[in-house]
Amino acid sequence: MVPIPLASAPEIAERSALTRILAEAEMLFAQRGFDGVSINEVALAAGVCKANVFHHFATKQDLYERVLAQACDAFGRSLNALELKEQDLATRLRRLVEWHNAFLYQRPHGTRLILRELTGSPTVLERNPVFELVRRNFDRVVALLAEVSDQMREGISPALVAKVVLSLNLFGFQTERLNEKLAVAGSLATRPELQQQLLDLLLHGIEAPNHPP
Repeated sequence: MVPIPLASAPEIAERSALTRILAEAEMLFAQRGFDGVSINEVALAAGVCKANVFHHFATKQDLYERVLAQACDAFGRSLNALELKEQDLATRLRRLVEWHNAFLYQRPHGTRLILRELTGSPTVLERNPVFELVRRNFDRVVALLAEVSDQMREGISPALVAKVVLSLNLFGFQTERLNEKLAVAGSLATRPELQQQLLDLLLHGIEAPNHPP
């Protein structure tokens, strides 16, 4: 058996520095956008010197694109870990809603960073490298719903259902503080109840049964 060489202390330290740089850059870019963050601020937050950041990334744009790609990749890896074997539409939809909602709160900075990109100019967005990564992730969610599309009402596409689920979860994430205030006021349910209401709405609509047209 060939022994696996152990990483040296400098290699471990270098990986640790890169991890900190990416994590702090993700948080700062998510909070203030590309123009609002300097390499000096990233270095300071990561506890490294400015030269260390430039050792890994030639420009701030390179760092920004790496952080964006990492955020999109996290979504894909999390989706890989989600095993959906259920062939029942309601159960599969519930699993998707719960998984996506949990992921948003596990990666809040990456989520906000991607949302910044997606709400920019449509012309600029289509030229942005993140657009293709987001599109691929969306296509994967659509494919999971397409497997049970025979249980959907005629005229309702898996892509539409995917967009509604992802959009509502993202909107809820972005307006979490407002949700909490509305829940206290009694006009909106708390997050677990809200998820159940969302599923009921998607599966059964809003019109009461036997309601006259």
